[in-house]
Amino acid sequence: MRRSSFIAGTSILIGASLITRILGFVYRVMLTRLIGAQGIGLFQMVFPFLSLLLTFVTLGMGVTVSKFVAEAIAINAKKRISKIMFYAYAMTITSSLVLTCLAFFSSSWIARHLFTDPRAIYPFVTLLPVMIIIAISTVLRGYFQGRQQMGSPAIASMIETVIRIISVYFLTLFAVSLGLEYAAAGISIGMLLGEIGACLYMGFQYHRQRHQDDPLPTLTSQEEATPSLLKAMLAMAMPITLSRILGSVIYALEPIIVTRSLLVAGFTTSAATKAYGEYSGMAIPLLVFPTVFTYSLAVSLIPDIAESIATAKKQAIALRMEQVFKATAIIGLPASIFLLQLAYPLCEVIFHHGGVAPMLAIMAPCGFFLYLQAPLAGILQGMNKAGTVMRNGLIGSIIKLGIIAWLTSNPSIGIQGIAWSVTISVIVTTFLHIGSLQKQIGFSIRANDTIKILLATATTSLSVTFLWQKFDHNAMTWQLIFTLSSASILYITILWITGVINWRTLTRLPFFHRLARHR
Repeated sequence: MRRSSFIAGTSILIGASLITRILGFVYRVMLTRLIGAQGIGLFQMVFPFLSLLLTFVTLGMGVTVSKFVAEAIAINAKKRISKIMFYAYAMTITSSLVLTCLAFFSSSWIARHLFTDPRAIYPFVTLLPVMIIIAISTVLRGYFQGRQQMGSPAIASMIETVIRIISVYFLTLFAVSLGLEYAAAGISIGMLLGEIGACLYMGFQYHRQRHQDDPLPTLTSQEEATPSLLKAMLAMAMPITLSRILGSVIYALEPIIVTRSLLVAGFTTSAATKAYGEYSGMAIPLLVFPTVFTYSLAVSLIPDIAESIATAKKQAIALRMEQVFKATAIIGLPASIFLLQLAYPLCEVIFHHGGVAPMLAIMAPCGFFLYLQAPLAGILQGMNKAGTVMRNGLIGSIIKLGIIAWLTSNPSIGIQGIAWSVTISVIVTTFLHIGSLQKQIGFSIRANDTIKILLATATTSLSVTFLWQKFDHNAMTWQLIFTLSSASILYITILWITGVINWRTLTRLPFFHRLARHR
């Protein structure tokens, strides 16, 4: 498979992520209408704890394999790649088997003491086998990303999403009549089937890659068995793992603290579960939708920055930083405005639940900082500063939990307290990342382009206000589509006129590059 350039690879990931995210929205809407907020809340109660277990399973190997494979290729040490894969598989498969067994035999205790709703044991137990599948998939994704061959993981993500949506639909449709706990278990089984499909596809591509491309030797010689590579991999993997453990602990504690705080505020158990389902299953998916673009940037940045470091091309890092900030501003600033100004119609049209809008409106202003966070973390990790990312994330997480406990237990604030915690913690963490980069290599942006993007965003915001007030709100769906489409066209036109984007920019993308060659 041919290696992709940074921009082409990022574009492939963005395209695939956009498709899977749109399908994911269909999936969310489908689930909301099939099992309601309470059913979603039941599954979401389990998922944070599973994410914590997956952190111990994957051990940061996705990022680590990506970085080390990229470095090996950059310095023409391809013999090292087989050792990287061997060590990564050994660690992730062993940890997944051990933790799956421990979690299964402890499932009754976990359901009684960690989940506020005992019915959560059904989706939890049925989801456990997914850990070994994700362990293998993580290493395979890291391999392809390190070689900057983004096509295989991109296709795999689409396969996973399609299989999951189809299987979850039929399983929940069948199980919902048996009870919400069985419907939630159906979601778990669908997720497992999707991950199996993606893993099989990447495994096939990896097998074909090793036979068609440069042959990678196996561990045979004394020289290859030296522990220095394993030590270096662990040195990077440990901060990443600790960072994700802390993030997963926060993620696992979040529903527990939120639901218990809501109980203090006077909510019933079912009302607290429903409120958390509205936040995690409706408001958050809308807020994070634009990360489909910036997360793809982060994934491509890690091997790209690692390669630049390995070949001593420090100017390339500064260039990437400017490109990342510009791309994030182009996407993130108008997205934040749309989420703020159109919070109610978005929630009403997509979920038939306009009551979620206040939470979304509170979090919308932090959108740009949220979208910038992952690419900045990707640059730091590519520079082997995973420990810095961990420290910054820990500070933001502590702030988030503190605000949740303080505000959510207040009856006059309730579930909106968690929205405020997200806004404040995201802004703090992003500025900490910026400060860390400033200290390491300097943080520079193109002021001229940034000002133009801000002006285009402000003009677009005014157009949204005008268009929304101009039409009949009885046809809300069509009005929302028209408003978003018109405002987006205006925004892109302004960027084109001011020179922020141009034909040269477009020709660096895969589709337009091929189009330009045939002109």
